[in-house]
Amino acid sequence: MTINYNKEIMNSHPWTFFLLLFKWKGSIWKAVYLETIIFLIVYGIISAIYKTVLADSNQQTFESLIRFFDKRLEYIPVELILGFFVTTVVNRWTKLYQTIGFIDNIGLIANCYVRGNSEKARIYRRNMIRYCELCQILVFRDISMRTRRRFPTLETLVASGFMTKEELQLYNSYNTENNIRLGTKYWIPANWALCMTYQARKDGFIESDYFKAQMEAEIRTWRTNIEWLCNYDWVPLPLMYPQLVCLVVNLYFMIAVISRQLITPKHEMSNEIDIYFPVMTFLQFIFYMGWVKVIEVMLNPFGEDDDDFETNALIDRNITMGLMIADNPMTTPEVRKDQFFDSGDVQLLYSEESSHIPNHHYHGSASNAKINETVNNVMIPHSQSDANIRRNMSVKSMDSDKEVNFFSMSHDDARIRKFKEINIDHDFMKRLEEHVDLKMPNDWKMPTENGNLRNGTRF
Repeated sequence: MTINYNKEIMNSHPWTFFLLLFKWKGSIWKAVYLETIIFLIVYGIISAIYKTVLADSNQQTFESLIRFFDKRLEYIPVELILGFFVTTVVNRWTKLYQTIGFIDNIGLIANCYVRGNSEKARIYRRNMIRYCELCQILVFRDISMRTRRRFPTLETLVASGFMTKEELQLYNSYNTENNIRLGTKYWIPANWALCMTYQARKDGFIESDYFKAQMEAEIRTWRTNIEWLCNYDWVPLPLMYPQLVCLVVNLYFMIAVISRQLITPKHEMSNEIDIYFPVMTFLQFIFYMGWVKVIEVMLNPFGEDDDDFETNALIDRNITMGLMIADNPMTTPEVRKDQFFDSGDVQLLYSEESSHIPNHHYHGSASNAKINETVNNVMIPHSQSDANIRRNMSVKSMDSDKEVNFFSMSHDDARIRKFKEINIDHDFMKRLEEHVDLKMPNDWKMPTENGNLRNGTRF
């Protein structure tokens, strides 16, 4: 059974997570207690032999072995390997949960698009939902031990009402030599559901081809999600990956059971207290081995662990909810005015207990910032806009041999300076004509607009 602890962590307190430590079912203590006991027993036996059985010369040899392993134990990259593997497994677990299948959308679409209160319309809706659920059960029987124990044979599906005898005979009639060898016929109930939509459209219970297409799209989405479960079960993570994790963690603590032994004071100048219980090594064992147990639980969530998916409960929920929706076609309240219809302001009511709890409504993070409100409303172009750049460049000669450092400019500056240009407006040309005799080619004309010199002319 999936362990739900959301109520215990609903409010944040200093003791919130500490209270979770006292739970047993689905806990880290239940997962690692056996390995921890074995590790401590082995550690204690080695410690007792080292301190009471071995002679001085043998103790010194053993102490050399302890020092050798203790200096090199960090060569094993436990944190790196466990961190990457946990991330991969959690992503995989999340995808499996997202595609496990809740039938509500199919029931709602069938209830909306397969119209009518007649018995045949009801049969269409119920059969569509039942066939979709049958597709999920057939997959769960092959990937989940809980569902396999519930439906050990296809005949039990008939006895449970998920199939009729005629449907089972039709299902078995698809058996060919290739189908038996391949072993999967999950597509058959999905095909029956799609055929039902066609027949319902033909009989007039679905009013348009668009509604039929929407119904078929929802069934295809359901089947695709179920197929993802098959694919993840068919192609697990490469075997080398969990093997590597198991080897790294277990080998690490096989070495630690020797390297973490405390050397007797007469052979080692040390101020450490000689204790018989390895406190820090014990904590490290709990953390690392608990990490491994998390991986084991989440790697295949269709088993029978405490936190595995409740596939049987999901089947019961889907068939109950789906048929309930199918049996209540288009039963909606009458169109009436709501109680806020004639009131300008909606009176927001609370229970007496919750009315004293303050609400914090959303406001933009910068909406309450204090800005100088005395600034006038004159708006000007940005200092790096094209117009201002050209205005600044009009008073400088672009024919200068001075090297331009494009890396010190903004993007707009560098783009503008690629062109050699001057900005000529009407006043500039008028002043130029008063002081300089212009000698222009006869066929050259200044660009004008309606007989006047165009401002901002480039040449």
